[in-house]
Amino acid sequence: MEGDKTAGRPRDTSIDERVFATTRELLVEKGWDELSMRLIAARSGVGRSSLDRRWSSKAELVLHAILGTTPDLGPFADTDRAGWVEWVGRGSRQLFGRPEVKAAVPGLLLAMAENPELRAQLWAQFSGPAVALFAGSDPEGAAEAALDARAVLAMASGAALFLTTVAVDDDTDMLHARIVDILTAAVTAR
Repeated sequence: MEGDKTAGRPRDTSIDERVFATTRELLVEKGWDELSMRLIAARSGVGRSSLDRRWSSKAELVLHAILGTTPDLGPFADTDRAGWVEWVGRGSRQLFGRPEVKAAVPGLLLAMAENPELRAQLWAQFSGPAVALFAGSDPEGAAEAALDARAVLAMASGAALFLTTVAVDDDTDMLHARIVDILTAAVTAR
């Protein structure tokens, strides 16, 4: 999602963290529509030109602020398929339950609908490593396993998004646990 950063001065990661924290705060405080690169720059004390060099758009900056620049694969370490599915379900609920994510979702969905490249990069960057871990456990059936992993990611994240934004009265521990049980049963039965 970012351009070539090999030339010039080394990147100051403290700027990124300050900008990410400010972006998350402003999402909760102001919402997507009032959030702007100018406001983020002013509140974080980082020049607008620095933001523009790092992130091509508000949507890209917000995605990095709420998701990080790379997926955290730690929860998937040393787990079997059932554990992988369980973490996808739990992680999806945790992600979509965060206030800054709830504030960002409507605007991000629109931004990704208008920017197929950003949408494709997001899916590849965040699904690719998790899918590879799942599929790697079955080298002979890797293609089918990768398809199963993508299906679980889509269903778990879609369910979490739907429950945290639309069906909020059903956004319960019991229902999320049942979703994970159903997905686990489907994947481990194969």
